[in-house]
Amino acid sequence: MPFPTPKVEIAFDDGPYVASPTWTDVTSFVRGMGIDRGRSDDWGDFYGSATVVLDNRARTFDPFYTSGTYYGKLLPRRQIRITATYGATSYPVFRGYVNGWPPTWTDAGKDSTVTLSCMDALGLMASETLPADWSRNYILSTSPRHYYPCDDPVGPYTSNQTLTDLGSVPLNMATTTAASNGDQLAVGLVNRCITGTGGEAANSSSGTTVNASASFTVSCWAISDASLSAGTHFVRGNYGNMFYWFGFNTTTGKFYAEVGEGSFSNSRVASTNISGWDAGMARMFSFSYNNSTRAIVMYIDGLVVATTNADSFNIYVAFPETVNIGYGSVQQLVVWDGVQTQAVLQNIYKYSTVNLPETTAARFTRLIGETQFPASLTSGPSAPASSVLDITDDAPKLAGELQKVADSEYAPLFVDRSGVVTLYYQNQIRTQSRSIVSQGTYGTGGYSIGRDVSIAYDGDSMRNEANVTMSGGGVYIGKNTTSVTAYGAAQESIDTQVSSLADAQDIGNIVSGWGGQVYPKADPFEVVLSPSADWSNALDRELNDRITLVVQPPTGNAITTPMLINRISHSVVPGEWRTTFEGSARWAAVWIWGQSTWGGTDLLG
Repeated sequence: MPFPTPKVEIAFDDGPYVASPTWTDVTSFVRGMGIDRGRSDDWGDFYGSATVVLDNRARTFDPFYTSGTYYGKLLPRRQIRITATYGATSYPVFRGYVNGWPPTWTDAGKDSTVTLSCMDALGLMASETLPADWSRNYILSTSPRHYYPCDDPVGPYTSNQTLTDLGSVPLNMATTTAASNGDQLAVGLVNRCITGTGGEAANSSSGTTVNASASFTVSCWAISDASLSAGTHFVRGNYGNMFYWFGFNTTTGKFYAEVGEGSFSNSRVASTNISGWDAGMARMFSFSYNNSTRAIVMYIDGLVVATTNADSFNIYVAFPETVNIGYGSVQQLVVWDGVQTQAVLQNIYKYSTVNLPETTAARFTRLIGETQFPASLTSGPSAPASSVLDITDDAPKLAGELQKVADSEYAPLFVDRSGVVTLYYQNQIRTQSRSIVSQGTYGTGGYSIGRDVSIAYDGDSMRNEANVTMSGGGVYIGKNTTSVTAYGAAQESIDTQVSSLADAQDIGNIVSGWGGQVYPKADPFEVVLSPSADWSNALDRELNDRITLVVQPPTGNAITTPMLINRISHSVVPGEWRTTFEGSARWAAVWIWGQSTWGGTDLLG
């Protein structure tokens, strides 16, 4: 049989986030191509790239040629798909995205090519930005009536600057001369707040009158101005025929929420004591008012606090709606119609402090969900071993944050040959059949390999000390003392977001256990050397598949090495296809009943 037949297709009419685009076959224009997927050693991150050289003598792929077939469609990040057909079976080889369309002329302009440099989905995600403020999109999803992030740039002591309302009934505020910008009040919020010193910071103009009988909820991050000797409200406003205050009374040492009810001709006050009040500590303060029961429920940092309720016979009248920021520092001020649930308030607190306890599988799904990337082209861990807590704020790149999740699960993150962003679970390569059962023997007695074979057996890839960083910055240090004594120290640092010491210890044990021994590593070796050989096995191989490499030296015993594939490369020109594998025995060294030997280097997982 001949070499595999390549097929190259490009989605000229669809963008990068279309899961099932319309493909156009451009194989007839291909002069050559190379595909490289994998990692360079046992500890590196996986990558994927391709290079495709197209015949451009007719300026078919010239983005500057207005009469070209695809003029106007030769855009960066158009999807590309490469497959190989052998024995009537089509094997996916690479799916990714074209970086650009650079035409080149040679031979005095008689020849022209366009060399497409292509990246995989993780390359695409390397420039995708996650939210700077994780709470913002969530708050907007709760349909707030008013939402003031308080991140507007404000010149100090200048009146009538705008504080923007992102809510469904916008009611912007105008600053007073007491207002200036301050630092963020929670680590997950944007890097500024509004501060009012010696007076109210901002006041809204009057809005429309709300229904006179209505429930509502107010929430904000705040630090009171404790220099004042009386009640210092964070916020106040009018809602229907009700007037509300929310703040801290420096005289009584109590937080309070007060709602004045015109319909009852009196006000309802809920107040709570707090021991050890620190005027410099920001907290998330919230309260809900139920118009039917007249109940005020107060929350601090998302937790219900016991309150003392009293009626004060002060008469209030109906006003058009207003929202005002008072004394001290305020950020992320939200007003909702109706009584908001505690679950929503707690989620806002978690987002604001970038502490979201969840499994790595949930985090993987969360990150992808923040983008337009199709979920159908992703595969997260089905049985996650780790849970995470921290989540990076200040607009991190998606690919880097996904890699942190992978490091926390301590499992491979890669794009498979079909273009699916894949994160294994921690023990997957030690349990799935493709990684613990050899998928093919290459070398003596198996599929043919090239004459040049190099097997490294040294300490460069060893890691017998693990420094595992956890959420919050704590570090677990795991050490394989037997290995350190025998070979000397070789450290590996893993920056994770795991939420428990137990998860960090598991990662440390994997690193220092499998990393603490010497295992053979095969440099790239060519497989399937002629068109008459069987290509089906090689084309069906995926990263982290297990194969067996057998090398027979001129004298003595054969060297038989089980290994997981770390890297797959293809080089293709018309009429010829060449493939190389690179692998390591380290992660293939799981102890398997009936296969491993006592006293060998295989380890119990």
